[in-house]
Amino acid sequence: MKDFFLTPILSWPWLVGIAAALVVVIGWSFFYGLRSKPKIALLWSLRTGALLTLLLIMLQPQQRQDEVTALRTQLAVLIDTSESMTDRPDDKQPTRAERVREFLKSPAMQQARSDFDVRTFVFDTDTKEQPQEAPELKFAGGRSDVVGAVTKVQEHLRGQPVAGVLMLSDGLDTILGDKAAANVPSGVPVYTFELEKPFKPKPRERRVTIVNMDYPQRVVVGWDTEIRAVIGGSGMSGRTAPVELWRDGRKQRDTTVAFNEEEQTRETAFAISHDKPGLVQYELRVNDPAADKQAKSFPFLIEVLEPGNRLLYIQNTLGFDFKFLRRAITSDRNLQLNAYVRMGDRMVQFGERGMAASQQALDLTQQMLARYAVLILGDVPPESFTAEQLGTIRNFVDRGGALVLLGGPNGLASPTLARSPLKDVLPVRIGNGAEYRDERDNGGGGFPVEITDTGLRHPVFGPLFAKVKDFPTLLTVNAAEGPTPLAEVLLQAQVDGRMRPVVAAARFGQGRCVAVLTDTIWRWRLASRGWTGDKSPYDTFWTQLMDWLIPKEKKQQSADRIELFTERTNYDLSDKPEVRAILSLQSPDAKPPATLPLQVRSPDDKTLEYTLRPATLQTSDGKQVPGYRVDVEPHMAGIYVAKCTAMVGNAKIEGETRFVVTKPATELTGKPIDRDLLAKIAGETKGIYYTIENWGKWRKDLHYEEQRISRIQILDLWNHPALLSLLMGLLAADWIARKFWSLP
Repeated sequence: MKDFFLTPILSWPWLVGIAAALVVVIGWSFFYGLRSKPKIALLWSLRTGALLTLLLIMLQPQQRQDEVTALRTQLAVLIDTSESMTDRPDDKQPTRAERVREFLKSPAMQQARSDFDVRTFVFDTDTKEQPQEAPELKFAGGRSDVVGAVTKVQEHLRGQPVAGVLMLSDGLDTILGDKAAANVPSGVPVYTFELEKPFKPKPRERRVTIVNMDYPQRVVVGWDTEIRAVIGGSGMSGRTAPVELWRDGRKQRDTTVAFNEEEQTRETAFAISHDKPGLVQYELRVNDPAADKQAKSFPFLIEVLEPGNRLLYIQNTLGFDFKFLRRAITSDRNLQLNAYVRMGDRMVQFGERGMAASQQALDLTQQMLARYAVLILGDVPPESFTAEQLGTIRNFVDRGGALVLLGGPNGLASPTLARSPLKDVLPVRIGNGAEYRDERDNGGGGFPVEITDTGLRHPVFGPLFAKVKDFPTLLTVNAAEGPTPLAEVLLQAQVDGRMRPVVAAARFGQGRCVAVLTDTIWRWRLASRGWTGDKSPYDTFWTQLMDWLIPKEKKQQSADRIELFTERTNYDLSDKPEVRAILSLQSPDAKPPATLPLQVRSPDDKTLEYTLRPATLQTSDGKQVPGYRVDVEPHMAGIYVAKCTAMVGNAKIEGETRFVVTKPATELTGKPIDRDLLAKIAGETKGIYYTIENWGKWRKDLHYEEQRISRIQILDLWNHPALLSLLMGLLAADWIARKFWSLP
């Protein structure tokens, strides 16, 4: 559709008046200046034409037209690239991967590439889109997330013109397993295809494998824990398989698992404990002829920490104080934190990744607390504990433990605490409870803080805090009456015109108690003028507090050493572990070497030579430290031992670490394709499941509507080159005629 309309720069009366005046002036100039009628006629025509052209330009003619664009419909192809696609359970048929290549080269698929915007996605555990010039498909994925891939592609294509998704998979979902059918999503139609014909399965070959291993990567000396393994059996009905746990080359435990079905998984567990710190090498062995290579020897490492490095943190509720305090403590690789949060009448334990690992009653017994060096109570109401438990905490401090009490409206503010067995442990006098003052309720600007002279000389603060100005004010304070006679006040705040303790510490028996009378010290994570530390003042405060409460071994502080470590202890064969080294030299004049030699002994007793080169290493808390690094390329599964030896002066120092390389479990199980899941995916998404005989019908079954986008375009005609050329031509002809006739 095309419409023409005018948008004059002046109103019509003005334009008509101006045009009339110009016509009169032109006519007057001709009849009173010229006597030749031919000349008058020619010049009149030229000037009138120029006037009309100029008038047309001033009317600004425009054209409105609708532009319709057809969107090319998309067609998604979702391809399973896991290892099971290369399986051949029936020797008389091609592999599923060969079927996929056959489908992609079919005439229907070639025609579809002309009719649609074809987008190809591949998946195993992850789903990603393939570029148009992608290399040939490789079917090597260790596990396949079939239902997850369908969900991700449907989400990716949501709101776009899509005819459907062609899914080429065997349907063997090794992520969800038997639960896969219950999680099939709806949405874009998914058309699934049979990649092998039904066949009579051969008798199952006996096979035992390790399906899953669950073990703690870090434990503490004296800490009882366990190693759990899930053993899978195929064709093992009525048989048993012996399972052995080996430690440092010696058998520690053994048990047996019994199978009563053709396809079955069984779980077994081994209790372990350690009496000294270090890296401990373990190995799980299934001593059965049917065990695969991985099951015959599954190595792994567990790091054992000093018992003094273990902390217990009990928090009343989730919040900023829990989030940031937990992060500050776990940033130190040498600390082991167990964190619990009270939810209702239960304690929820939080694992290293912040997820709820388990729910259990927290039994505060003397035997349990003896495993920890520090107990942190985060505003937990004393009424939550029995009198016996509070007495156990008191005895924990008396016998050498450290107790940290955090402020808030429930803990230090409770009158019950002042009458509990902990009243003698506290470094501050709280009367009937230290009143909880919250400036957020009053719209105030907060409580200004300052480090005392004692605090500036104390290891908890020390020189790093000496030049700090304008600390962020605290929003809350528990207003204690003052410190106890033997307490040290390290930090204080101005409350109602007087200074009250915020951080106070005192000895009790052989232990220490620290009270932090606020729950908003997390605001110190903000920058403060004059701060020069690598970490925030908040993280530094907690790190130095833990260092003071848990003194490091003197031998570690007084000797040159190499700390050799990897980011984790277990890697896949496809990974390139990065070995890192930090060289600590006690003498200020000692110069670190430019590089460090590294020898890596592989599981087949070969020694691989590497060179550690200088690098800036980033710790888990974000701190940048100088060190060395090198990537190691493992060539086989097993335990690798990395050693570094360096000469500093006349002294030789050494460092050692170990890491395990495992090969992902194979997907070659000999199972037929899961037709039920493929049909369920097609049915739930309103697609179609095609047998091999019906492959050619999918192109006709695609139902889609071509989408069009219509938009209005406004074209300016007044500045068209032809119109402007006409105006300039008429004016030029008029000028040439006047010059030819010698007219002014």
